Amino acid sequence: MTYINSNINVYNNNSINEDKNKDLYQAKYESNADISIFSENRTQTNQSGSLRDEFENIQDEQGFLGKLWDGIKNITGIGLGSNKVEDAIEDYEKGEITYDEALSQIQSFEQKQEDGVNIITNVASGAATAAIAIGTGGIGLGVIGAGAIIGAGAKAGLKTFDRATNKVEGDALDAKQIVKDSLTGAVDGAINVATGGMVGKAAGTLGKSIAYGAIQGAKAGAISGAAAGATEYTVNSLVDGEEFTFEGLISSTAQNAAAGGVFGGVFGGVSGAIDFKTKVKISHDDKLDSPVDTKKQVESYIENYNLNHPDDPIKLEDIARKTKDFTDMSKASKELAIIFDGQIDEAALQISKVFGNKEDIARLTARAKGQKSTFEKLAGKDLKGKVKSYDPETYYKTISDALGVRIQMKSLDEKTSKEIVESFLADTDLTYDDFRKFISGTDVGEDTAKILSGRQNDILTALKTKQTQSIVDQMVEGIKTGKLHITEINNYGDDLTSYFTDAQVLEIADAYDYAVKNGIIKSTEPFEIVTLNDLELKNANVHFEDDETMIIEMPSKAKEGETFTIRHKKKAVKDSGYTSTQMNTKHNLHSGQTGNGELQIRGTEVNGFADVEHIPYDIRTGKIAFDDPKYSSIYKIIKDLDPDTTYKAYNQYLADTYKALRLKELGLLPTDYTMPEIGNFVKGVDKEILELINWAGLAKVAGGH
Repeated sequence: MTYINSNINVYNNNSINEDKNKDLYQAKYESNADISIFSENRTQTNQSGSLRDEFENIQDEQGFLGKLWDGIKNITGIGLGSNKVEDAIEDYEKGEITYDEALSQIQSFEQKQEDGVNIITNVASGAATAAIAIGTGGIGLGVIGAGAIIGAGAKAGLKTFDRATNKVEGDALDAKQIVKDSLTGAVDGAINVATGGMVGKAAGTLGKSIAYGAIQGAKAGAISGAAAGATEYTVNSLVDGEEFTFEGLISSTAQNAAAGGVFGGVFGGVSGAIDFKTKVKISHDDKLDSPVDTKKQVESYIENYNLNHPDDPIKLEDIARKTKDFTDMSKASKELAIIFDGQIDEAALQISKVFGNKEDIARLTARAKGQKSTFEKLAGKDLKGKVKSYDPETYYKTISDALGVRIQMKSLDEKTSKEIVESFLADTDLTYDDFRKFISGTDVGEDTAKILSGRQNDILTALKTKQTQSIVDQMVEGIKTGKLHITEINNYGDDLTSYFTDAQVLEIADAYDYAVKNGIIKSTEPFEIVTLNDLELKNANVHFEDDETMIIEMPSKAKEGETFTIRHKKKAVKDSGYTSTQMNTKHNLHSGQTGNGELQIRGTEVNGFADVEHIPYDIRTGKIAFDDPKYSSIYKIIKDLDPDTTYKAYNQYLADTYKALRLKELGLLPTDYTMPEIGNFVKGVDKEILELINWAGLAKVAGGH
């Protein structure tokens, strides 16, 4: 900073300054009134010129960011911009303010410009680490270290760029300044990542997603901004040898906290809106506060149950007792539904964070179990002897799938599928189209069929792996880090339609073993697996329970000398061909409760069909009541299908539809393939009747799924 001494300036700017006797020079001219007046004018002029020189030097030091910051202040009129400094110099020249007042404005402008550029680069450092912060939740020293590296590079790079765009020669290569920027940027980046777990979006509605993201973003931004400001001031004081004062520390901390809070709020709100619009859709029940006619609900349930269980109905002597129990359950179910609805946003957010790489995900949806289905689940379990006591806590624990989250995976494109298939046929004359025809059931000739059948499993395994491996990798990482707690996996489908390969299922089981053995998941229960095939395990001891469940005990890969137990059921193939991968999940909620959830993973093509395919099964098993007006048009049709003929053929229609949709998702559906038609399966039933229970008919009844 240059300070101006008017007396020396006058002396040095006179032609006789070669006279080394300053006192003689002053005495010679102070007696001359005209010269005295002239000397005063020269002083005013030189002070004005020196003010402008000083201001011009400061402006020359402003790079791109400094000019941007100054431009914003000039346009908005907020803060001390260069326009206001120009006005102050002019006011001095007019005699309206003192020299010291004008100089103070210039000095203040220089300091505020420096502070402004620091705030911009601190915010930019935060933005550079925002993705890793939110995606990882700031968990792990490695993640925080990555944030430090990114932050250091972002801040040092921006500040160096800014100095390179000013008019001071060689300023960009100021080694000491680069070191300071790297140090403060590293701290900024590390702290920003560490607070990144706070920036979560509660989707539900767009407004809620924006508001929640903004609030959490503002909190995280203010924390990281405050730390950045304190670091900036401390490092500058130490490296530059300047006086350290608590007033200066508090001022720098407060400025950056305010800027970080504003930036974090805006960023959190915007990211909440983007996340809601692109990936997460949470449905909330808008009738939670509606009264429930418990008497009618219970009577309908009992009547429906007895109609669908003629061999084992609720006995007459038990009706009064069960009616009382079920009435209590019906009332409790309403309260439970309200609790579940309040938990679903947090559960969906936790699942969303596990799957941070959403490139293979088309959509993530979530919905909590409502009052009706909660009541029916409780009543059904009670009739099976699985409700041990009649109290709210037991009811809560009994609903193991209260928080439903579903991930829809993208399909493989034909180009990718073709490359994979033809890599397995490279030593033959057969093509991708040959395999597509074969796998869809077209006659390709005996010799061709023999070759392709021998390679079918390897090809399907490779295609499934390509579609699902990213999902599996993220699940494994989530389990090992404690962000995902699953207790079982049901890989529904056959060798063609199932989503996960047997090897992938074992990857997930090994991750569970690792989490339990390392205390990440607290459980003494065996891990449950439902798949079609036997699991290929080494050094395993196997025995069977009465229901044919296989109990497998094998050496733990996570902890030497210990065993890992799996309960394995081979009940993955349903009569209807139902296809999905489902897992029961546990959620540690902010309320202190453990949320009970179900995570479903399926493809986008299958999803639309699976949403309505369950209707016939639910009608046949009594899950849909005889008096439910929504399904009155098809209830009797479905119930009247003969189990050995028409219903069996109907299930084959459903299963073949699942198969076609999975072929489509794997990029294997031939271009000339037509979807299964119900009339080709179910015979002896009028066309008009069949149109009520085909895919389109079920979707219409269900409300446009």
